[in-house]
Parts: sequence; C-alpha cells; structure tokens
Amino acid sequence: MRAKLITTAVFLLTASGVRAEPPRLLSAEPAPAWADTGTTPAPATVNIPTETRPFTMAGPQFWASGDYVLAWYTPIRTPPLIQAVPAALANQSTGNGAVTLFPENNRINFGAFSGIRASVGANFDKFGVEVGGFVLERQGESSSFFNNGNPVALGQGYISAGSGQPTTLFASLPGQYSGGVSAAAQSRLWGVDGNIRRAWYTFLFDTTDVLVGFKYLDLHESLTVYSPSVFPGGGVISSRDSVRTSNRFYGGYVGINSRLGNERGFGLDLTSKSGLGGVAQRAELVGSNSFIPAGGAADIEPAGLYARGLNAGTFTRGKVAYTQDLELKLTYNFNPWFQVSFGYSLMYMSSAIRPGGAIDAVVNDSNVRFVAQPTPSTLARPAFAWRADGLTVNALTFGARLQY
Repeated sequence: MRAKLITTAVFLLTASGVRAEPPRLLSAEPAPAWADTGTTPAPATVNIPTETRPFTMAGPQFWASGDYVLAWYTPIRTPPLIQAVPAALANQSTGNGAVTLFPENNRINFGAFSGIRASVGANFDKFGVEVGGFVLERQGESSSFFNNGNPVALGQGYISAGSGQPTTLFASLPGQYSGGVSAAAQSRLWGVDGNIRRAWYTFLFDTTDVLVGFKYLDLHESLTVYSPSVFPGGGVISSRDSVRTSNRFYGGYVGINSRLGNERGFGLDLTSKSGLGGVAQRAELVGSNSFIPAGGAADIEPAGLYARGLNAGTFTRGKVAYTQDLELKLTYNFNPWFQVSFGYSLMYMSSAIRPGGAIDAVVNDSNVRFVAQPTPSTLARPAFAWRADGLTVNALTFGARLQY
C-alpha cells in the first residue's frame, strides 16, 4: 500500500512540472555555494608555524645586574727586599745565613681584593646589546724592620755583578750603626667591556648566545723600598727605590653565553670569552741616595740600589696579548623579574709588566757609593729588560639581577 502511494505522488509531481529529486540522508552536508556554478575553487593556503630560533632573541628584554666580587690574582715576584743575617755572620760580604723577611718566597701576595661589578643590557628581535665593568679596591702590602743590628743585621738583597753571589746591603750592623728597611707595594685593577649578542644553536642549555665585543683592562702597581742608616755621631745615609708600572689592554673578543633554567627556581649561567688585542706597558723607575752629616747639608745623588744607570727612567712598549674569561654562576629566580646568583670567574691576560719584574737584581756595587766593600766589576748592571708574566685573576661573585 505504501509503495503504491509513493508511486502515485511521483507521477502527480511530474505531471505538474515539478522536478523530483531523490531523497537525501538527514546527516548529509549542505551543497557548497559553488556547486551550481560548475567551477572548483583554488586550494586554501595553510599557515604552518615555523621555528624562529636561533634567529630570534630569547630571554628577558631588559636587565641590570650588580655583583660583589672577591678576587685573588698572581703575586708580584721581586728580589729579597728585606733580609736578616745573624749578627755573628753580618761582617761577611756575602749574604751567608741570610733569611728573607719580606716578601715571603720573594713574592708579594696581596691576598683578597674586594670589588664591584655591574652591567646593563637589552634584547631586541634579532640581536642584543650589553655593557658592563668592574673595579677592585686598591690593595697594599708592606713591611718594615728596624734595629741596632742585634740579634740580626737588617738589609736589602741583591746579586753582586763582580762575584755573582747573593749579597746583603746592611742597613744595621751590631756596634756600628742602626737602621732598617721599609718596603711597600700597591695594586689596582679595573676594566670595562661591551658586546653585541646573537641567538645561536643550543646544546645542553635552554638558550645560547654568541657574543662579539670590545674589552679594556687597566692594571696599575707600584713598589717602594726605603733604607736609612743612623750612625752614632748623628750622620744618616739612606737610599730609596721607586718602581711604577701600568698595563692597559685594548682588544676585541668573541664568546658564548649559555643559560639553563625556568622563570622560577634554580638555573645555571655559563660565559666564555676569548680576546686578542694590544697592551700598552709602561715602567717608571726612580732612585736616590743621600748622605746627611751631623749638622751638615745633605748630599743627594739620583740613584738608588735598584733604580740606577741603565735601569733608571721611563720605559714603554706595545705588546700583543691574549685574554680569556670564564664564568660559571648558580642562579635562583624568585620570580620572572628577580634573580640572585653565586659564581666563580677566571680571567687571564698573557702579558703584564709588574714592579718586581722591572727590577734587575744584579748590581755592579763598585759603582754604588754607599756600599762599603764593593766587588770590582765593569758590568753595566743593573739594566732594564722587559720581564713580563701572565696575570691570572680568580674571583667569587655574589649578585642580583633585575630583568623584564
């Protein structure tokens, strides 16, 4: 009966001019708008996200940091500036039995230097910039010994050019005259740098940037030795040597800075920089000695024990030098904008002239008027020569950083 009704309905619709369509499923999608036109549209463009690193900077946009620095660096090597000889041996011309009182092991060790370090930086879309600097306090080391020659005689050490033997120039002798030796050294180091940073491929860290920049270091040091002797009649003989040195490094460097950590919690920060440039070195040596008789006028000569003849004056040169910086910091982020850190850093410069290196320990004492029993010699000593050493600075850092 149902089939007959459907057939009848189709016949009536056809007869009336209405086009019959086949039935559709209820779940079928409606026909697209272009179906009646008989054309096929162009395929749609799909935007697939692409990886922008390492070409886009990551991390904070702006930052400023400050650190307290506790540093130690290479001691200054010197001749034995202050010696003690047992009174029983003091009348011998050579320094038999001499014990060096200052500096210990012939090296002036300044101990720990306190200092500060600060930097500011910003990251843009494709690169970042950063500038910073540090300064260590001026540190001094000194020692003085004076007596009447008992139980030990005091003096300065040198090597006699005539005999080639270690010798002591006495400032005090038992039963003859009283006196002593005073020595003091100072040192100060500071520097600035600036770099451009660029994001790079990461390895074992969350982010790694390549650094290219400029660096300046300034090391100023001085060493002074003063030795007076007072005779029973009131006369005074004294000698003084003063040595000042400076090292100014200008150069470029390349390096990396890698960071590990999230916006909160612990992390690591590793920085390594290798630099090459020139260091302007300067050494200035000035000496003097004086005879002041009791009640008389002073007789002053512009020559000390170490700074005299070919070893007196101002000497300068330029030297190619290599620098290396390495720093590892343990960081802790309290939140995305505040970080604290504790770290270790190492800085090395391949060439530095130090005050002790400017001293020639070999002295032709036959030309020294305040040496009582000189050894004859024709050698032109002391003479200046460049004796540069590497400078190594080890430091602990404690700091904080604001970042946005």
